[in-house]
Amino acid sequence: MTTPDLNLANVRAAAPADGFDRTVRTAGRVLVGVLFLWAGIDKVQGWQGALQEVVAGGLPAPTLMLALTVLLQVAGGAAIVAGRLLKPACWALAGFTALATVLYHGFWHATGAARHAELIPFMEHVCIVGGLLVVSTLEPGRR
Repeated sequence: MTTPDLNLANVRAAAPADGFDRTVRTAGRVLVGVLFLWAGIDKVQGWQGALQEVVAGGLPAPTLMLALTVLLQVAGGAAIVAGRLLKPACWALAGFTALATVLYHGFWHATGAARHAELIPFMEHVCIVGGLLVVSTLEPGRR
C-alpha cells in the first residue's frame, strides 16, 4: 500500500487560492504592468529627451529603437495590467529590462560615488526582472 504524498508544497498547489491571495496577486500584477505602461507613455510625452537617452547609449537607429521600446512597454504593460498574454509580455519585458540594465547602468565601469549611483538602479532593475518572472507564472485574468 502506498501512502499519499503529503508534501506541503503539493497541498498548497492543489488548494484553491482564497480571495485575499487572489487580490494580492492581482494588485502585484497590475502594479508591475503599470510601471511599463507609464514608462512607455512617458517616453512618448518626452520623446526628444527619451531619444537623446537612446542616442547617448550608442544604439543603432535610435528613432526606431525608441519606437520599438515604446511599443513594447505600452503593449506589454497593458497586457500585464489586463492579465492577458502574461508569459510572452513578461518574458519580453524581462529580456528588454535585463538588456537595458546592462547597457545603461554599467556600475562596473564606474568608481566611487558614481559606482554606487549606477549600482542602485541596476539592482532595482534586477528586482523588476524578478518581479516580471514571478508575474509570468500567474494565471491569466478572468474573462
